[in-house]
Amino acid sequence: MAESIVTADRFSALKKLMQENNLDGLVVTNNLDQFYLSNFFFYPNESVFLIHPKGIVCFTRELYVEPFGKFAPYMEVIGGENRVAATVAKVKELGLKNVGFDAEKESFLNGELMLKSGLVQQLSFITELRKTKDEAELKVMRESNRIAYLAYEYVLPRVKTGMTECEVAAEMEKFMREHGATSTSFNTIVAFGANSANPHHETGNTKLKEEDAVLVDFGCLYKGYCSDMTRSWWHGKNEPAEYKKIWEITDTARKTGIQKVGIGIACKAVDGASRAVIEAAGYGPYFTHGTGHGVGLEIHEEPYNAQHSDAILKEGNIVTVEPGIYLPGKYGVRLEDTVAVTKTGAEILTKK
Repeated sequence: MAESIVTADRFSALKKLMQENNLDGLVVTNNLDQFYLSNFFFYPNESVFLIHPKGIVCFTRELYVEPFGKFAPYMEVIGGENRVAATVAKVKELGLKNVGFDAEKESFLNGELMLKSGLVQQLSFITELRKTKDEAELKVMRESNRIAYLAYEYVLPRVKTGMTECEVAAEMEKFMREHGATSTSFNTIVAFGANSANPHHETGNTKLKEEDAVLVDFGCLYKGYCSDMTRSWWHGKNEPAEYKKIWEITDTARKTGIQKVGIGIACKAVDGASRAVIEAAGYGPYFTHGTGHGVGLEIHEEPYNAQHSDAILKEGNIVTVEPGIYLPGKYGVRLEDTVAVTKTGAEILTKK
């Protein structure tokens, strides 16, 4: 296939950043960055891209040379085992003078080899590009989140007393795969009772009681892109007044955070909007994490809706809003939606 408009645009944007930073070459070793640029999935450490003014070279395993060569005829594809060493040799062969690599994503040994060979550490150009989703990415992420939402609707009436957390997780994961997902975007969290007070509880064999708290945090991978949502509810007819209270506070915090999302809004302001609701209700010490994070090819990406963040939301960012209240030994509530930043505010993606 010829180079698509999408991949051509991404390589062009990357080359512009290279020019602005006086680079005549860039080495890309991160497999998700490679997927972002080429729409072809390599597993980690299976390939190296060398981007230079006259073209793109891919050093990869021999088994990929033919299929990837056909997929990306605009690249020179070279097979072999010592791919970083081969890249360094190609840099010298091409006479490139200022070649960068992403030090944040590089292994120590590979980074050391490239530094000794005269390559230079650079900022994460592709990370910066990946923060802002284009229309093609937004379309895929709408579907990824729609599949997750449908899984929630599917499992809600099927959660029964006596089921284990693992059994509920399996039901959800099976549904998502049957509806187009290739895998989960992270390990599904299903938490019953006191387990729901642990924000990152590891799903296990705890059985659901007749009257019990339920928290599910889950998502799927669809065409390479992640979805993420959390729902909490009381299983049974005798919902404790305290549980209902913290659920309603958390829901207000979620809605308030989503309303704050918009172009030019500081990520810490989104966090602050949700956090203020919970603090005003007296549960500030029980909200123990940031309000959200970016989502895309990875489940946790820049920008982060957190107090430590200096990021400003831009059109095309996709972030979560996920406030929570966790009462140790009792139960917890977290409510999370994934939203896209648009000209009119936040578009909720976790819906039908």
